[in-house]
Amino acid sequence: MNSLKQTQRASAQRKQVYKPILDNPYTDEAHLWPRVSDPALVAELTRRHVIAPLAHARSMALAPPLDVQVGFNQVVEYLETAPAGTRALLFACTRDGAPAVLFAQLPVLARVSACEVTLVQLPRGSNAVLGDCCEGHDGLLLVVENAKLDGQFAARLRECAGEQNAAPWLKFAESRLGVLATSVPLTKKAAAKTGAANAGEKASGKC
Repeated sequence: MNSLKQTQRASAQRKQVYKPILDNPYTDEAHLWPRVSDPALVAELTRRHVIAPLAHARSMALAPPLDVQVGFNQVVEYLETAPAGTRALLFACTRDGAPAVLFAQLPVLARVSACEVTLVQLPRGSNAVLGDCCEGHDGLLLVVENAKLDGQFAARLRECAGEQNAAPWLKFAESRLGVLATSVPLTKKAAAKTGAANAGEKASGKC
């Protein structure tokens, strides 16, 4: 009998909760960033065809030789409003310690944008390199693919950047969204209320 009461008392001190499984497709978007096959080549090509021309124009107080969007706000606005049929390269310094939340939604925005966007993760240390050619970049630089950009460079970069993984829920397919039923201890305040309620029931003869 004592064992039963002890079990009931311990159970009363805990509450049931449901925790999402870690591979929840609605919250885990890190896997949507494509993996670069040759980071060193991508870094060198980007330096030669993007960073150097922009840095030179900046040092000479000239207009940028490429059509670019710099920083989180400009990039997001472009992805949301770009006309259909346009193409762009989105460079991101995802490995330089910036908050993950800053980059988490970009693969989804790129996927649903009317613009065809190639996501390019730059190697570690590229954040400082971007600072050579633009200010306030937030680790993000979008370059529009048009006549100002070397077409062979863009094609080579797309080969190295790889294809973006599609989020399952963007395909409107059935997603395996799982939760795990478990229990956690009640807070001291909640436990005190539970204890008081049990005591009241015993005093009234209900238990």
